[in-house]
Amino acid sequence: MGHFNKGHEAMPRDSSITKITKRLSLLMMTTALTISMADAQTTGNEADAAVVTYDAAYFAQYTPVTLLDMLQRVPGVQEILNKNRQQRRGGGGGANNRGERGFGSGGDQILIDGKRLAGKSNNIDDTLGRISADQVERVELIRGAASGLDVQSQGLVINIILKEGTSNSTTFWQFASETKQGHSPGFEALFSHSGSKGNLDYVISGERTANKGYFYRDEIIFNDLDVNTGAKDVDTAFQQHGFKANSNLTYNFQEGAVLRLNGLFETEDQTNKEDRIETGDDPENVLWDRSEDKNEWEFGGDFTTNAGALGRFKALFVINKSVEDEFVERIQDIGTSPFIYTLEDEHEKKQEKIFRASFTKSINQKQTIEIGGEAAINTFDKSFNSLDRDFAVDEFEIEAEDNVEIQENRYEIFANHTYNISSTIVLQSSVTTEFSNIVADNVFANGDVDTRDTNFTYFKPRVNLRYDVTQSDQLRLTVEKKVSQLNFNNFVTRYDQRAEEFKFGNTQIRPEQLWEFLVAYEHRFPNDGGSFEIEGFYRSFKDKISRVDFTQYYNFSFEKINGSADFFALSPTQALRDYVDDTGDSYTSKSGNVDSATSYGANVKGSVRLGFMGVPDAVLSANYTYEKSNVTDQFTFLNRNFIRQSQHRTSVNFRHDMTDIGLSYGGRASYNTDGFTADISYYWPYSPQLNLSVFTEYNIMPGIKLRAEFKQLTGRRGVSTQFLYNDHISFNDLSERVEKVTRVPREVELTLSGTF
Repeated sequence: MGHFNKGHEAMPRDSSITKITKRLSLLMMTTALTISMADAQTTGNEADAAVVTYDAAYFAQYTPVTLLDMLQRVPGVQEILNKNRQQRRGGGGGANNRGERGFGSGGDQILIDGKRLAGKSNNIDDTLGRISADQVERVELIRGAASGLDVQSQGLVINIILKEGTSNSTTFWQFASETKQGHSPGFEALFSHSGSKGNLDYVISGERTANKGYFYRDEIIFNDLDVNTGAKDVDTAFQQHGFKANSNLTYNFQEGAVLRLNGLFETEDQTNKEDRIETGDDPENVLWDRSEDKNEWEFGGDFTTNAGALGRFKALFVINKSVEDEFVERIQDIGTSPFIYTLEDEHEKKQEKIFRASFTKSINQKQTIEIGGEAAINTFDKSFNSLDRDFAVDEFEIEAEDNVEIQENRYEIFANHTYNISSTIVLQSSVTTEFSNIVADNVFANGDVDTRDTNFTYFKPRVNLRYDVTQSDQLRLTVEKKVSQLNFNNFVTRYDQRAEEFKFGNTQIRPEQLWEFLVAYEHRFPNDGGSFEIEGFYRSFKDKISRVDFTQYYNFSFEKINGSADFFALSPTQALRDYVDDTGDSYTSKSGNVDSATSYGANVKGSVRLGFMGVPDAVLSANYTYEKSNVTDQFTFLNRNFIRQSQHRTSVNFRHDMTDIGLSYGGRASYNTDGFTADISYYWPYSPQLNLSVFTEYNIMPGIKLRAEFKQLTGRRGVSTQFLYNDHISFNDLSERVEKVTRVPREVELTLSGTF
């Protein structure tokens, strides 16, 4: 019984490493703030205190090759680049993770000519690395609310202004090779050509992608009596190959209208092999062999023109489609008499069409209003089949299958108002009303269809106030209602390879809603010295998406009852417990909605040039986030943090440009404190390890750069302890405990890039 208490601590305590990391980050930013304010003299040369401009001449000393090279030299920007990269890798269907649906008004924090890129898969991150530095006229850093932009942001917006009227063409090329410790290198190549002809500006690129990945996990297994019963070595290797083609076209009409079109085509195949070698009481040696093919295309664009008395007309659209096939073979008795014991296949097809149009008009010199609408049509079809057998002579039998066809039609009308109350106060407000319909069909093997047809209406207001206290100090307040984009993968059954169990689909999931309250203070150091910001937040969730108990429970009269709370209040006997287990789907969980949840915390971040130490071309940045969340665990009814969320998150970036010799070097370190994942039959706390990387860059000659980056320097991904229970976790009947240590090979990536 002691294992239950150990596995269900409210949250793991901070480790000594975490405390030291947090204190060093805060000490660094506090010291920088103190030193900078001690000799602070406001330059006062900006027309708007909220906008800082970096002309192309500013970057000349660094001899940048791409737009990305330029942005990495601006204090405070690296954090946004890291955030965009993490969001692209990240998942989840929550409003906090994915923000608004469709284009929305809160979009990317990186704009080009005041506009977001009209794309979803064809994203801004890829575009930054393809645009030549020669095409950039200036970079604007806009703090807080501002009129005339495609987005509303309570933080920092980066606006890149490209040159106009130039007929020069530029070709950017890049070769990359990444070698992981103990393995052969891979090779990638990218070519991008940009130029102008008359009123047409264009960028066309092609990229060959190739990636290899490895991780190794050691597992030690203990039974319910805490006796070591075995061990398992898990070695995983994957290889990915693909091709990607992109295009960006901009046409400037004589009367001032602008048309931009973006295209993407991508194909990718991946293989994944995972060896699982066991020793102990009941050893089993297996190989999991997975292959995956994916094809994707996207076409998007935007058009702006003067509509006379109606103001400025703006329209955006995106149309995309992706098809993905996955096939898995699991092979048993490797090394003796191997045979396939499991076959799985998945087929997924999804399409998205989004259209948005609006009119923006100045009411007077201080006020502008934007009124418009957006329509999105999403389709998602996915099938999953799993066949299983015990012995090589047996026929395969269906273990699990699911086939879901989904269509979501969403429409919204919105009004955005910007009021420049004074030269120092700007108020932005918006009102959005969303209407959506989701039809999800479960298609059964015999042709029967079970349909879910649901309508939603959401009212989403937003208010953002920016107050420039001085030329260097700014206060921001934001209140906003958000609604998540559902992750339709949660609608369909799948096999969770990490937990080694089926995750059953649920077509009844509702979008997650939250009210978000933010207050932020930012101080900008003089003479391009960097900035310091602290932001407090509070979020109140409704219909929080989490794992939920879907078991059908019975009382002692074997009558159906609703919910596990009533069942466990009966103090069920072993006979009643077994009856539930043997009836229907046994103890079952699915992704579902929790009525309410909350989170609160603070973000503290700073970026400072080390000029006060005699190194003006060195920039040190740090970011620390504390977030305490609270949601009721649907299996134990304990209050917990959100699943897979660390309470403390810290990152530090450093870069030093030695412009006299054309050499740059730096690094990044990130660390998160303990988190956990849980379900109806397990509790799984984990401790991530420090992620450390360093790099060096050298400008071989003007327009040609060599970069070497060393990644995963600690060689460890994390440690975890998985507590597995015989059935429902609330019975506290421990089956086994598994201690896991995951290691990764150190990596070195060499990149040679240039323009001509």
